[in-house]
This record gives sequence, structure tokens and C-alpha cells, in this order.
Amino acid sequence: MKAIFCIARGSATEVLEAQDVETPEPGPGEVRVKMRSSGVNPSDVKLRSGVQGPMVAERVVIHNDGAGVIDAVGKGVNQARIGERVWLFNVNRSPDGLSQGISGTATEYACVPADLAAHLPGEASFETGACLGVPAMTAHRAVTWAGDVAGKTLLVTGGAGAVGHSAIQIGKAKGARVIATVSSNAKAEIARDAGADLVVNYKSEDLEARLSEEVGRNAIDHVVEVDLAAHVNIYPNILAFDATVGAYASSSDMTPQIPFYPLAFRNICLQPVFVYSMSSVAKAQAIADINDMLTQGTLTPRIDRTFALRDAASAHEAVESGKLMGNAILTI
Repeated sequence: MKAIFCIARGSATEVLEAQDVETPEPGPGEVRVKMRSSGVNPSDVKLRSGVQGPMVAERVVIHNDGAGVIDAVGKGVNQARIGERVWLFNVNRSPDGLSQGISGTATEYACVPADLAAHLPGEASFETGACLGVPAMTAHRAVTWAGDVAGKTLLVTGGAGAVGHSAIQIGKAKGARVIATVSSNAKAEIARDAGADLVVNYKSEDLEARLSEEVGRNAIDHVVEVDLAAHVNIYPNILAFDATVGAYASSSDMTPQIPFYPLAFRNICLQPVFVYSMSSVAKAQAIADINDMLTQGTLTPRIDRTFALRDAASAHEAVESGKLMGNAILTI
């Protein structure tokens, strides 16, 4: 079979190689998946580049997310799973989620622990299945970690991104009023199509002033945050008492300054979200909700570009460009 290996840390064209290797056999507790798609996430790109840690082996199959069909199972796995359509998550991580594993989804066949292969509803394509592990599970956790959002006002920053787009749809499916921020008119259309009730272009408008005008001062109940450093200083002016924040990134400053007392005075609670180390309970709830929404048609991840397996380096470069509006995937 063919697989895409990372052989060192560096630029995509220099360290990603397509290699022919023996088709693996599933071990105890594993399933083998004939892969149909592989997701290309920013975290995969950062790991390859060296931003998120050293190599753990001489070569590593890349990517965490993907989808395909189980064609073999190892000892201890129900034979009835053969033929099941599945989506994969956390494949390229250690069990605690904190370091890289040696397996990945950018391959024609992948052997993975059976619990990392979630059922893919027939209503969802394999391409959609490659967009669920990191983007949709991150979005689900960032939306739901503090409890029910029905009837609440939810702010999603970066609403046209892969995570933000899913967060809008998840928030709407769970009964929230959703406000999204974007940086262009094209991204505004994407956020509106996802279901956002209000879209604010923070490049051309004063975000704090527009939110106060539209929903009132201190009226936001929950935030799904793509850049904590960029927005935390206005939280005391836009968030309600006991408001909550699920922050999955802080791109403008990885060590943001926190206005502790202004937040404390309003009992605002910040929860950093890292999908790879989510608890098993959180993962199970995310899988159940995501699959239900896929079945109902209320979760439809946006795919910006697709690439062939052999073009994995080009896919990484596209993600690194920052110009994509949605997910990048490999089709296999």
C-alpha cells in the first residue's frame, strides 16, 4: 500500500514522502480501515513543521482524522464491524493526546484502536468524515463544556473557519442564538450560510460597539474562542454575569495577559479546549451528538479544497497559507 510519511521536521515538500509499505494487519483490539479520506488540520501542519514537538520515530504516517470502511478486525473486536463505515479521530496521537503517535490516516489502510473508529452515518460522505475528529469535536467541546446553551446568546469568533463553522451549526442545533465574527465579506456569507443569526466583520466594525448595539451591553452568555488574546480584554464589557468561554486557540499571542479581576468580578469562567486530551466522557458525548446532527443534516462541515493522497505536501501548504475557508482533505 501507499502511505504519506513525515521523515523529519521541516517544510512539507522536504519532509513528506509517499512510500510503498506492507499492508498492516490489525492487532488485538484494533480495526483495519480501508481509507477513503484524510483530514489536513492546522495541528497536523504545525506538528510536521516542528512547532508542536520533536519526531518520535524515523518516519511517521501523518494526520489524525479520516474516514473509510473497516475491512478487517483484530482479536477481541466484533466481526460484525467488518464493512462498517467509520470516521477516525486522534489516530496520530499518544493515548494521553500530548505527543505524536506513529500511525496516521494519510494511507490506503490504517490499523487503529477500535474505539478511535466511530460509526459514520450513511447520510454523511467520507469527505465529511475527514472533517470531524479535530474540527467538529473541538467545536462541540467549545460549545457545550459548560452545559446546555439552549436559549443563550453564543458568540463564535472566527465563524468561517473549520472549527467556527461547525460551532455555529452545533450552537444552532442546540437552540442558541449565534453571533459570529469574520474578517471579510466572503467569510460573512459562509457564517450566514452556517446559520449565524448575526455576523460582524471585525475588520470593518468595532466589535464591542456592534455587540452592545445589537444585543446589549454584557449580554453574551458563552463564547467559542479562536483567539483568546485578541478578545479577552473586552470580555468584561460584553459578557454576562456567570458567562463561560471555550477557548481552543490564542493565535495572536500564545501567552495572553488575562484581566483577572474584571473577569472575576463578573464570575466569568474560561475553559481552554484541547481536543486530543479530552476526557473519554467528553469524546463519547461529542461522537453521539455529531452523529445525530449528521443524520439530521444539521451538521455539514465546509470543505474548501480536496487533494489526492500524493499531493499531501500541497495540502499542507494550502493550510499554512491561511487562505482556506473551511477544511482541506485528501481523497484516497
